[in-house]
Amino acid sequence: MVREREILPRMDSVGFGGGAFGDEGKGRVVDEQVDRLAQEAEEVVVYRANGGANAGHTIELPDGKRVALHQIPSGFRTENATLVLGKGMAIHPGDLVEELRQLSEVSGGRIPAEVWIDEKAILLSDADRAWEKALKIKGVAKGATGRGIGPAYADYYLRNGLQIRDLFDFDEGKLAGQYTYYESIIAGLTGMELSQIEVPSLQGDVKVGSLTDYLSRLERQRETLVPYCRNVIELLRKGWADEKIAFVFEQAQAIGLDPWFGVYPDVTASRTSCEAIFESTEGVVDPREIEHRTGVIKATYMSSVGTRKLPTMMEEKLANRLREDNNEHGATTGRDRDIVYLDLEALRFFARAGKFNCLVLTHMDCVYPDVPIISENLELPIWMITTGPRRGQGIVFEGV
Repeated sequence: MVREREILPRMDSVGFGGGAFGDEGKGRVVDEQVDRLAQEAEEVVVYRANGGANAGHTIELPDGKRVALHQIPSGFRTENATLVLGKGMAIHPGDLVEELRQLSEVSGGRIPAEVWIDEKAILLSDADRAWEKALKIKGVAKGATGRGIGPAYADYYLRNGLQIRDLFDFDEGKLAGQYTYYESIIAGLTGMELSQIEVPSLQGDVKVGSLTDYLSRLERQRETLVPYCRNVIELLRKGWADEKIAFVFEQAQAIGLDPWFGVYPDVTASRTSCEAIFESTEGVVDPREIEHRTGVIKATYMSSVGTRKLPTMMEEKLANRLREDNNEHGATTGRDRDIVYLDLEALRFFARAGKFNCLVLTHMDCVYPDVPIISENLELPIWMITTGPRRGQGIVFEGV
């Protein structure tokens, strides 16, 4: 009889995921935790397993500058950090090039951390974004961000998708094949020309352009990104066995947007639970081994971006007050977030579905007398409380 091995926690490992509907402020929590671990360990690996440029959080730097992260994990200011864009992500090369440029600019010309890209991550192109725009015109994918995430993952499951290694090898036949594929179905569905469709990017809306334009743009992006391509799985295998290296896993979005556990159909296209880490790392990291699997929640309310309707929506007058006080607007899309009263039953379910074993509470300094706050046991330890002299700053870690 084969016995299942005992699962022991891997020290200095922590995973962060959104414990509700996203926008819980986990970006700054992860950033602070990376800094802390980097001071104690030889190196810290920050790994992201899902999503793409539809995610985003803003970091305020010591000099007052602000920068938004979309595809690159937290910790770019940490010298002994390695930031990994994992296999489970859908990566838009143009946005990644621009994001690297912005981070380099605010860092004085060089990003302090090292950045690695898994060659088997999904390649998300402007053609994916054009297809999503066509779907939205036809009344499909109403809650989508326009960043092409759904089409990129759909292509992967249809066995018609591209991977980052196709860009690095510059397999022109494969790359051109995706363009002509979408050119045909967009024309058939809407009568629109793919080349004339404008799609969003971090540099503003751009036309997809002709096939020649499309391939030329990808080739320029390839030249910038090739140096970041690594054998990520080998890095993980060696690092996970090395006790001198700390690990932080950062999941995009939140469990309430998971395609299986979220409020369908207004969900994201990638898995947001800790289980996604197992898939993205090709089984190297068993999420049960992660010492702290942490769900990040707002302590006093919840927020949601999309078309989903929730039973505990807050009345608009108070919701507007919270939006203005706490900058409740999407970092990627700029959309106003819906404000929701704290739903303890939903949080219990999300904690179980997300495989969390502890919670982080943010927005502790945003308490109003007329907003109910947590007053019951969620059956999970509160591992950290974030607080501060003013919103979004001065994070302090306290055990309770």
